[in-house]
Amino acid sequence: MPKRISRRAYRAAHRKARLFARALALNFNLNILIRLPIRLYSVILFAVPAQALYQKYRPQSFDDVQGQDHIIHTLRNALVLNRVTHAYLFTGTRGTGKTSTARILAKAVNCLDPDPLKRPCNACAICQAINQERLLDLVEIDAASNTGVDNIRDLRDKIDFRPNEARYKVYIIDEVHMLSSSAFNALLKTLEEPPPHVIFILATTEVNRVPATITSRCQRFDFKRASLAELMQQLDYIAKKEDMTLEPAALELVARQANGSFRDGTSLLDQLTAYSGDTITLQHTQILLGAASHELIYEICAALAAREIGRGIEALGAAVDAGADPRQIARDVVEYMRGVLMCAVKSDTTLNIAEEARAQMRALAAQTDAEQCSRAIRLFSQAVLDLRHSASPTLPLEMALVEATLAPAPAAPTAPVASSARGGGDSAAANPFASAATSKPQTAPTFQRVHAPPKAPQRPKAAQADAPEISGALSLAAVKKNWDNLIRVFQKTNKAMAPFLKDAEPLSLQDETLVIGFFYDIHQSRFDNDKNAKIQFGRILQDAFGAPMHVKCIVSPKREKMRAAQNDPLVRTGMNLGGKVVNIIEDDESSEEADA
Repeated sequence: MPKRISRRAYRAAHRKARLFARALALNFNLNILIRLPIRLYSVILFAVPAQALYQKYRPQSFDDVQGQDHIIHTLRNALVLNRVTHAYLFTGTRGTGKTSTARILAKAVNCLDPDPLKRPCNACAICQAINQERLLDLVEIDAASNTGVDNIRDLRDKIDFRPNEARYKVYIIDEVHMLSSSAFNALLKTLEEPPPHVIFILATTEVNRVPATITSRCQRFDFKRASLAELMQQLDYIAKKEDMTLEPAALELVARQANGSFRDGTSLLDQLTAYSGDTITLQHTQILLGAASHELIYEICAALAAREIGRGIEALGAAVDAGADPRQIARDVVEYMRGVLMCAVKSDTTLNIAEEARAQMRALAAQTDAEQCSRAIRLFSQAVLDLRHSASPTLPLEMALVEATLAPAPAAPTAPVASSARGGGDSAAANPFASAATSKPQTAPTFQRVHAPPKAPQRPKAAQADAPEISGALSLAAVKKNWDNLIRVFQKTNKAMAPFLKDAEPLSLQDETLVIGFFYDIHQSRFDNDKNAKIQFGRILQDAFGAPMHVKCIVSPKREKMRAAQNDPLVRTGMNLGGKVVNIIEDDESSEEADA
């Protein structure tokens, strides 16, 4: 039997329901509700949906806006100095606070508090009317639904009417880039010289689509993406307010998935509460988002760096079996390999990650190079698109993993150019721009499988592999002659830096210092900044030629000569007719050929 309640409690509950229904009728002009039977008011009372978290915690004052201190400081100064302009343009990605800041500014310019520093106060009649969305002097227009010129003409006809209650009539035009060209032209004159009681606030996510004539008439404010720390702080604040128990790892994952958007992060948190209640764990978050664990993503990327296909396929299968979405796996791999690429090119300070993850990425960057990282990023980015139309849920991922793991086959040796065979053949052979002329079209690079070394008992170092033969006395000619063998020896010591020497050549040898010229600036920078590469290569030179050696790295002068030759008008004409610059003959070489 249901529990009986007293008549007094019954009447009090229905009195509250009647008051709520009256308020509902006033807000939505539903006068018919007042005439409904009393029992229906209880149905209306309990049928009201729960408020979304991103609406509940929408900023209501300048102090509540997170991550946009440069904008808030400027707007507050404008209020204090009474220098509020007639038009503002708020631009930025979604969920960064553009519309919320526009509403706060509308409240601040109309707030009745005498102290400008306390505006908006959220206590006066104007502020409360805006918070309850019943102030007629605040007009919000969705430009995506009102794109035509007739909508702007209607706005222009009504703009001359003075405000009803507030000091200013504020027009907030959201997604303003959706307006047509005719609508922008109709808005142009009104935006340039509006009545003194009107303020325009334009918001857009694609400022490049807004005409320059509109942008030049507004004060532009760029809203930046929220950092990972700011997102985690805001989400942790909401979780504590809602009495949620949120694991730190789950909090970080939600903040990363938000991708710099406060609204996206809050919506994900709201969705997690509906899934797992007030206790949110990392496992719940991964299941809901379809994300693989950090350990499995690291294992896939480590297999890419080590070129171990079987290990990568196994980690990929484990991630899919755990319930992760294949497209989300591809996105996570792309994001992780991007971090490895930034570490490989010494730009990891731009990464917004924890120090533990940064250390892991640096360790993988030492095992691979920028070329392999960029190839993996391209392949897995394409796999995200291929997964939409693939019959197999994992085949595009597996193909991307295999192609990213395989190493390009070494280029076949080319015959030397006839002119260089008579003269300076050594320098021409070391020039990566020089290639033999052939009638066959260039084919795409092929790939070969790189097998792991067999698990056999170790043999003595002398019997493991025959060391490359290095002959001749110490001289520049001897170094050039044995350059490939020196690189092979160096590759056993430093696999990461050895490929850079293949695109370099020895230039001079003087005072126990070998000057190496690199044909690419980034290769010279990477090799020069490595704390061990020059010392290790100097020891190899000392062991080969029996004399102490130092290494100096510069950009090869042939690089600039090649660029200058390609910019020559005569050479450029030949290239337009199908020719190609394959070598540059130095002056001394040409004179030797003339004498011969």
